[in-house]
Amino acid sequence: MADSSINISEKVLKDLVRLAKVKNQSVQELAEQFIQEAIENEEDMAIVKLAIQRDTRDAKFIRHEDIN
Repeated sequence: MADSSINISEKVLKDLVRLAKVKNQSVQELAEQFIQEAIENEEDMAIVKLAIQRDTRDAKFIRHEDIN
């Protein structure tokens, strides 16, 4: 596993600790949840960007039933 040491600013850490208490979660769980959501959002944005690039007037449409 890669080195997972990260530095978080004092302000962000305080906010994270406060939110973890409100949500009754550990800081570790909440941070992991936020990081996972951020990764998924970045992946979604990359897919959207690729879809926009591929959406041209002469694009060929294929039904999903026709894909093997």
